[in-house]
Amino acid sequence: MLLKVCLNGARAASDHPRLPITPEALARDAAACHAAGAGAFHVHPRAAHGGESLDAADIGAAVSAIHRACPGVPVGVSTGAWILPDVTARRARVASWKALPASTRPDFASVNLSEPGWESIADALLDAGIGVEAGVWFPEDVPRLLAWPRAAECLRILVETQSSQPEAACQEARTLVDLLRATGLGCPLLVHGSEGGAWAVLDQALRQGFDARIGLEDTLTLPDGRPAEDNAALVARALQSGRAR
Repeated sequence: MLLKVCLNGARAASDHPRLPITPEALARDAAACHAAGAGAFHVHPRAAHGGESLDAADIGAAVSAIHRACPGVPVGVSTGAWILPDVTARRARVASWKALPASTRPDFASVNLSEPGWESIADALLDAGIGVEAGVWFPEDVPRLLAWPRAAECLRILVETQSSQPEAACQEARTLVDLLRATGLGCPLLVHGSEGGAWAVLDQALRQGFDARIGLEDTLTLPDGRPAEDNAALVARALQSGRAR
């Protein structure tokens, strides 16, 4: 089982006192999370002004800092449309990552299948030698994935529930998993929720033997509702839950 930690997401620094933003903070946090048991990282690099960025320089700075702190541990980034809404411009930024040295290039990136133009973004990633995580949010994303000629090349498929209600989020996960299993695609599934649904979906994913994700991007609290001290605390608690099974 892979437990990936999502270190910051689109959250603002004011959302949590230990939310890592700079490359140096991301590297320190990644090292602590790896020591706690995380096997991969998902980050949203920032520009100098603090906003999310797809610029090669900003991507490279964050990824290289984490690679230095955690050699051999895969680092992924987001390609979310909210970061740069224009599809043509976003594809050009992603394509520019191909020129980054290997140590500064992301190992993988997530692509949200509900966003217009996602195929061109995913193609650019594969052409740059970067793994694709196909983000499935809704049932209609499944036929979209199947219609893409390179679907079998995905590194993994992300089952990403949208409800903040635990029971509803778990039902969303079951529905999406069933639909994806019926496709016959052999890509690994990573199942995760967010906010109020994060821990219930993680527990369900672990019971079913799927890869999972946790981190301050997905939730700021522990299962009992107490604020999480940091990402490493979330990782430790998630793995404790897995070992208890």
